[in-house]
Amino acid sequence: MKQILILADGIVAKHFLHRIGETFIRTNEYTVVALDRTILPKRLPSNIVTYQFDPTSYIKLSMLLKREYDDIFIIMKNRMDAEGAYQNIRRDRPFARVTFFNRWDIEFDDENLINVNANELLASRMYDFLPNVPVIAQNVGLGQGEIMEVLVPFGSAYVYRHIGTIEQNQWRIVALYRSNKLVLPKPSLMIKPNDLLLLVGKPSVLESVFKAVKQQLGQFPAPFGENLYLYLDMIKEKHDCIASCLEQVRYLHRRFKDRRLVIRVANPTDIELLEEIKNMERDSELVSCYIDYRGKEASELIAEDMQNHNVGLLICGRDLFMESEFREIFYSLRKPLLQISDYPMSSLEKVVVVLSEERSMEFISATVFDVASQLDLDIELLDYDPDGEFEKKSFILNHYENLSHIFSKNLEVRQEKKNPIRELAGERGYLQVLPFTRKILQSRLLSYFSADAEKLFFKLSHNPQLFVPVDIEQ
Repeated sequence: MKQILILADGIVAKHFLHRIGETFIRTNEYTVVALDRTILPKRLPSNIVTYQFDPTSYIKLSMLLKREYDDIFIIMKNRMDAEGAYQNIRRDRPFARVTFFNRWDIEFDDENLINVNANELLASRMYDFLPNVPVIAQNVGLGQGEIMEVLVPFGSAYVYRHIGTIEQNQWRIVALYRSNKLVLPKPSLMIKPNDLLLLVGKPSVLESVFKAVKQQLGQFPAPFGENLYLYLDMIKEKHDCIASCLEQVRYLHRRFKDRRLVIRVANPTDIELLEEIKNMERDSELVSCYIDYRGKEASELIAEDMQNHNVGLLICGRDLFMESEFREIFYSLRKPLLQISDYPMSSLEKVVVVLSEERSMEFISATVFDVASQLDLDIELLDYDPDGEFEKKSFILNHYENLSHIFSKNLEVRQEKKNPIRELAGERGYLQVLPFTRKILQSRLLSYFSADAEKLFFKLSHNPQLFVPVDIEQ
């Protein structure tokens, strides 16, 4: 049995005691000290013993404190009485767990005290009734925003998406409420308008997810992570390739506002480039540079950085990404990767997506629109089918067209029987977005005779390419 001591006075204490009387818990025994017996329930359960005296009297209270209590609650209407009762308890029980109802914003330096700030609780509860704000569980878990519910509006980017196609990194959809019924989520479950999602995860990540569900662009690289990460290897990459990466990552850092840029340098050999990187760090508080002088393995370096810096977007140069070893490393991290070419990011005109029938197209759609929004680019879908059976991809096209109306983004659809790789190979000035699947890891020799845009990514690498991780669950 848990022994609980309650020092009670005032209207809040009255409601608290009545709630205890209504919800009888056999495993708890309560000792209640009340200044005024009118606050006690009319019918006292058998597990409540009451006393009537002033708990600021140390002599009287010390008699009760001879017993051991698992928890002590102080709920009083008068500040001096509450503080006096607390001090009396600490004289005899310095390490007892005390829950203190605090209406006066009193600050305590007591690691064994739970300070329940009444003003914060009321303000937080009133805030929950405002429209378009996340509802956070206050009395479950840590109460810090790690449990949240979100109502999916009709025009959300999450509408008509399967849960299995939504990247859930550092957060999870743990339940869905539809028509006042609980639905346990499965990868194949499709989200519909007015569904209520119950989310659990890191509070800062859930804030970004909430904005994404509520149609607010500008959150990328969330929900994959928060920061930008540029990996450079001065032995494996040419001087011009690294210089281009540094120039273009400056532009990206300005466009993806309030994100930290982490630069990792392996095999430092170029003094001129190292000085340029250090200047970037000196010029901005949001740039951090880490140089490895010990010759660690790339996989080890990158894994450490992923763990320490909450990376949301990997960035590397074309020279590095063409090496199969690094493609394997980057693929294993399950993060978006931007391969930078020699074409300047600041001169891009559009985002290009080559459509396929696979559900991976649905998965990358939110990223496509978010990136296009932040870089201020139009979106072009290239629907290729040698037989002209374009209706096979009607669901995906409708999905993208719906998002284009939601986010007011220009969307052009090109439906052609021609090979899309051959068409795009002669064009410049676009960012290609494609799923980051195991197809990307195949050797060039095995991919040359394919018409698959993912297998032939290297033929379009003269333009920057964004690879979005895809792991479709069945």
